Amino acid sequence: MERPIGIIVSEPGPLPGQGSRSSGNFSTDWFGGEHVMLVEVTVDGQVDGTITFNIAEDSSGSDPTKFKDVHNNSQLQYYKSNKLYLCETRCPPNKNFTVTFKPYVGE
Repeated sequence: MERPIGIIVSEPGPLPGQGSRSSGNFSTDWFGGEHVMLVEVTVDGQVDGTITFNIAEDSSGSDPTKFKDVHNNSQLQYYKSNKLYLCETRCPPNKNFTVTFKPYVGE
């Protein structure tokens, strides 16, 4: 089993005091290289294909959105950062979810 690129647990809606941010920061910094990240979204250990979200990068001023409408099985171009977070989450209320970013191994 390959080591995940990153794992983050997200709230179903914005964190207290935040407009759209639903998670803390997570890092993809250690992975490196020109790769693709495969997204796995789970709720209570089960894959969930209904949750969608954006991924932004924490920066001074306005935070740029790096990926939009991400969901289970999305394939994203690798982006190196230690300040990424989930935002604009669309999912069932009262359910935290886990997002795992895995190296994509093509066929």
